[in-house]
Amino acid sequence: MKEGEPLNLGGKAMDILLALLQEPGALVSKGQLMARVWPTTVVDEISVRVHIAALRKALGDSHRSEGIIATLPQQGYRFVAKVRVEDSVSGAPRLPLPSLLWHTLGRDEALGTLKRLLLERRLLTLVGCGGIGKTTVALRVAEQLKGDFGDGIHFLDLATIDDHDAVAKVLAQGLGLAPGHGLAGYFEGRQLLLVLDNCEHLVGPCASLVERLLRLAPGLRVLATSREPLRAEGESVLHLGPLPYPVACDSPNASEAISYAAIELFLARAQARLPQFSLDDDNVAAVAAICRRLDGIPLAIELAAANVEALGLDGICAQLDDGMRLLSQGRRHALKRHQTLEATLDWSYGLLSDSEQRCFRLLAIFNGAFSLNQALELLNCGDACRATLLERVTQLVSKSLLEVDRSGPEQKYRLLDTTRSYALDKLKASDDVHHLCCLGHLRQTKAQ
Repeated sequence: MKEGEPLNLGGKAMDILLALLQEPGALVSKGQLMARVWPTTVVDEISVRVHIAALRKALGDSHRSEGIIATLPQQGYRFVAKVRVEDSVSGAPRLPLPSLLWHTLGRDEALGTLKRLLLERRLLTLVGCGGIGKTTVALRVAEQLKGDFGDGIHFLDLATIDDHDAVAKVLAQGLGLAPGHGLAGYFEGRQLLLVLDNCEHLVGPCASLVERLLRLAPGLRVLATSREPLRAEGESVLHLGPLPYPVACDSPNASEAISYAAIELFLARAQARLPQFSLDDDNVAAVAAICRRLDGIPLAIELAAANVEALGLDGICAQLDDGMRLLSQGRRHALKRHQTLEATLDWSYGLLSDSEQRCFRLLAIFNGAFSLNQALELLNCGDACRATLLERVTQLVSKSLLEVDRSGPEQKYRLLDTTRSYALDKLKASDDVHHLCCLGHLRQTKAQ
């Protein structure tokens, strides 16, 4: 930019400028420039001189006595004007919030709670199982809070980062910080909200980073999404549950059923594929059964609704009896682990230790809710103490793979139907059948 107007630089002139600005004041030889700007083409020095002349003209170099680009005869060029490196460019948002293309259905209560907590507390982690809609809710609440943070809101998706040492580096690059300019200096003195999305595979590095930033930047607040808490100092956790759906004993008509967010979501996504589809008293029971079978999980409902045109409601119900094969065609450009429900569960399963995976597989034996003692009896085959088994169950709860049911006098646990179907497939493919046979023999001996 020059005096507020963009300069008309050709691609090669811009490449030369960037090469010179990498080390302001240092000599850059003609050979270095040719290798940088024309890496796969053989050119002579005349090409360099032509583009240097064009660059000087655009920068107004000929009208300044002190010069901007100096020529060292037979050697090369130096950028001699004063250079100031800024952390960010005014008017150019860093790590902007992605736009949501759909309305957020059934999350008004969660959004209200999230907004209140974010304004009261400095670190909040939104936790829930895969496909539950954590990113959608985080983005929506961030949109609603734009006016509360004078220096803006930054969003960083960590899903594609697999290097535990790269979190701070990726954040700094996203903010446009020059090498050597620390994150603490950027956040210090600013009123900002930082949204860290998909933290579950990097909980350690994320916890360390946010603790450090929050200590150094009093005006910073952090909203993280993860399938398990970060366990960072000062962290508050909000669990995001399934969308409401009719329970098996309910028989709502169409006008009553639409008040359930899961059914409203199914209808909206089905009509996106089949505009003439409508909810009526004849099909409401089938739609309710689908949403119930899918545990009110938004991603699963979206994937099932996408098949209305091809299979109809009866076909979807029949296919759900065949496991998760139906739920295998998500948005084309979504992350791979968000394109299918199985891929989402693969991601969570892959983050478990070997012993946690085994615990997860074995618990699929329970069809419905089970007590802690029942779980420990199933898992115990003389290979671990009670405290170790208890820790494995606790970890599955923490990592959003095992639901806690506190509705009765005794706290119980259960796998969501979709999760249990996945776990059963893993169980069938494992060597845990021997464990189950041993357990069955032990119970038979006790009975005798």
